Amino acid sequence: MISSIQNIIVFDLETTGLKADKNCIVEIACCPFNQDLKDLQEYNSGIIKPYEDREISQGALNANGITMQQLENGLDSGTVVKEFVSYLSKLKAGRNKPIFAGHNINKFDIPFLDDFLKFHKQDLSKYVNLDFTIDTMWWARVKWKESLNYKLGTCCANENIELIDGHRAINDTRANKQLVKKFIQGLKSGSSEKEKEEYKRPVFQF
Repeated sequence: MISSIQNIIVFDLETTGLKADKNCIVEIACCPFNQDLKDLQEYNSGIIKPYEDREISQGALNANGITMQQLENGLDSGTVVKEFVSYLSKLKAGRNKPIFAGHNINKFDIPFLDDFLKFHKQDLSKYVNLDFTIDTMWWARVKWKESLNYKLGTCCANENIELIDGHRAINDTRANKQLVKKFIQGLKSGSSEKEKEEYKRPVFQF
């Protein structure tokens, strides 16, 4: 059977805090590839000006290195949304919408992105199949049960993937794309019987 999943969008966000309904997105990056693991066109929003007077945590800015001056001079969020949904539309393959992949996206990034688009009168599910995701934090917990932690940097190190200048969206996304591909290649090439049983539970299949 030919899979309905044709394109996979590995993505990451930078935000002004941890709560989707109180903080805002200030950067979006996407590094997609197709089911043959061939890279597709990247997307990097650039720094987005805060919208709707949402809260800005200095701790979040310290983590991602974005300054208040950069935010004040950032891109209009409405303009970014139009550009972003146009980009997502181009990643459809016929009637098949792309799926998302990323690190801790189910609990963090997707809720933020869904709120961001709703604020700008857009529906994320129109552009991406949200019924299936690849969350590398979940997969890492299955594969490395005794890992010290499951941060992206640790997971990349476990696979000898170099993460340079982490905590900016595009750099995290490029490294995470390699991690996603490693996991998929492991599934396709065949792993131990125990690992195969474990991997029957992820929320997508080829």
